[in-house]
Amino acid sequence: MDYPIIVCYTGGTCGDLISALVDSSDAQLYNGTVRHNPARVRLKKPHQFESSTDKDYYILEISKQYKSVPSHDLDYHVEKNHSFVGITVKDKTIALRAANRFKNLHRPHVWEEMSNFSGAKTVADYAQLLLDYSNLVEMHTSNILKLERILAGDAIDDLAKIITTPLDSNLYANWLKHQ
Repeated sequence: MDYPIIVCYTGGTCGDLISALVDSSDAQLYNGTVRHNPARVRLKKPHQFESSTDKDYYILEISKQYKSVPSHDLDYHVEKNHSFVGITVKDKTIALRAANRFKNLHRPHVWEEMSNFSGAKTVADYAQLLLDYSNLVEMHTSNILKLERILAGDAIDDLAKIITTPLDSNLYANWLKHQ
């Protein structure tokens, strides 16, 4: 099966941006954030699938339309031995910034849903979750993008070391202007 490039990350760490740099089809920059067609982001809510088989079918179908797909479902990708690009964060200040970004970008019910699912009740709790998740991701892939470098303007250079697909540097430049 031909998989799209899977970008696996936690909310607030720029995964939609990275997915759009690989394939900007239907992606829009809105108030400094990247938004995708809702069909493309279904793996950001993996609990809405009934089974791994349903996720397999989704990836098969979405790969006909897109070269990349954002995902929050690390367990599924590890279980299926998928190749994926993971986004990590190691700096506590940047993790707090990402956690705040996530909370501020979403409606309260999204924060509440994440909180109920993960147990992260505060921004500081969520920042720690981001740091812990990064350690977990590094155990399962060497295809890593560091949030610190994404925010510093190095995403195109770093991503080009992982994949050979042409990248949308104009979208990235416009995104950086809004940060």
